[in-house]
Amino acid sequence: MQIIEIMEKTFEAESGDIALYLAMSKKAADDGDSEIARYLYNVAMEEANHAMDFAILLGKVKDTRSNLTMMLEAEIRSEKERGEAAKTALAQGNKEAFQYFERSMHDEKRHKAGLKVILSKLQEKD
Repeated sequence: MQIIEIMEKTFEAESGDIALYLAMSKKAADDGDSEIARYLYNVAMEEANHAMDFAILLGKVKDTRSNLTMMLEAEIRSEKERGEAAKTALAQGNKEAFQYFERSMHDEKRHKAGLKVILSKLQEKD
């Protein structure tokens, strides 16, 4: 296995760990275990730093304008995909998944709008 492949797998694993640790932290908080919740949250942030390092090493991070443009395109896709997934969940009678996808779609829309504002401000500076 080549080092780039190992680094890609590590990036993916670290990224997945972030979500799991955050979910576990939320569950612990919901269960009233604030100390455990804080610990798991801190571990998630450490995993985020690991993922960040590998994103940089793998060349996933470019100049700011390119990064913003790339993420805007990703948010546009995500908003559409979440909307489609919400429709599918509703059609299949999965109300909980529908609500998640619906909420997530609105978050993606907000992210998209914010990235557009930032890119516009960046262009004004040129």
